[in-house]
This record gives sequence, structure tokens and C-alpha cells, in this order.
Amino acid sequence: MSIKPLIPVDVVIDSREDSKHPEFKTILTREGLRVAIRELPVGDFLIIAPPGGRSILVERKTVDDLANSIRDNRIWDQSKLLVEAAERDGHVALIIVEGDLERLEKYREWKIHSVLRVLDTLILDMNIPLLFTPSKNATIMWIAAKAKSLGKQEEKRVMRLRVEKKPMSLNERILYVAESIVGPVLARRLLAKFKTLRAIANASVYELMSVEGIGENRAQEIYSIFNTPWVEDRGE
Repeated sequence: MSIKPLIPVDVVIDSREDSKHPEFKTILTREGLRVAIRELPVGDFLIIAPPGGRSILVERKTVDDLANSIRDNRIWDQSKLLVEAAERDGHVALIIVEGDLERLEKYREWKIHSVLRVLDTLILDMNIPLLFTPSKNATIMWIAAKAKSLGKQEEKRVMRLRVEKKPMSLNERILYVAESIVGPVLARRLLAKFKTLRAIANASVYELMSVEGIGENRAQEIYSIFNTPWVEDRGE
């Protein structure tokens, strides 16, 4: 794994997060921060501290993202990977939950205490601090304020960030494709049952539903991914 120096920088934004939400870089730069765009192996943002301090590895989840990761049971693997990455590189792990949790009760008819049980497990059992923000703009402004509080740019002279991974094995690439469709937990269950991506693609909705954690709606979604013709978006 190569190590690439970033000198100096206040905030690193994951390239995938930046492609979906370019306003983070725009506003943070407007706030006087130096921002770098890199592919982070884990997390959405890295708020950098000067040498001797601890940078903050941030996973940002809207309440809908949170609900989806709870529904798919991905929340535990995601959180474990966040903690492991932070500990390995000497950072502090943080999960931001953005938005109103009451949306889950109002629009998804979830019991709010069930969601809180997941959150208290993250805090008390996995030792991951959670920060609740009301909106995307509030998240951006918190990142700006926190980055400034950690020190001046000139103090952040040497920051080494892991930006490249060793080439994935064929087995890892198969898992990566499956995870991009259903997340890490269900991907492993699907591959354990069907063995190959081709078999998953050829499975019926009924066969997909035989996998633990996959209901009718999710099975239909997976089936549609493999059986719906792709249409090029020409920006019309």
C-alpha cells in the first residue's frame, strides 16, 4: 500500500462522497479551508489534526442512509470497519447522523426505540461517538468549525494518507461486485447460497427470497438490477 503525502490540508473528502455532494468542497473552501479529494478506504471525511493530535475519521449518514443500513444489517460491518481503520491510523472514529429521526417513524413506520437501540449499541458497545446534525448545511459548517479548531493550516505540515490498496484478488472482486448491489452482509449470504454472480443474476425472485434477510421488495430490486435493460443517460 503506497502512502501519499498531503501538505498541508485541513479536510480530506472521499472522492465518492464528493461526486455525490460537491457542495461540501465548495463551501469548505469558501470557509478558508484547504480540501483534498481522495478515495478513502473507509469513511466520508477525514478532518486533519496537526502532528501529535488525532485526526477525525467521519462516516456521514442521513437518516435514510441509516435506515437502509439497519434494514440490510450493514450497519455493524460498516461501523466495525470504521473503528478498525481509525485505530490503525491513529484517528478518532465518528458517525454523523444527519436529519430528523422522526422521519423513520412518520414515513417508514419504524418504532423509534428500535432505532435508538441500534444507536446505543454503537455508542456503548462499539465505543463510537455519534453526532446528530439537523441538515447537510449544519454538517458542513460543523466540519469547517472543527477543522479550524484543530489548528492552522501551516501547523498541519505532514499528513500521510493511505490512498492505494493492493490489487484485489478475483475472490475479492467478486465480493466487491456483490457488495455494491446489496451491501457486505447480504452479499456474503447470496454468494454462500448461489456461489457465483451468474447464479445470482439468474435467480428468480422466489429463489432470492430464500436467503435470510431478503424480503420480497429487496428480492425484486435485485432481480430488476440484473434484468432491466440499461439506457444511456444523454442528459435530456
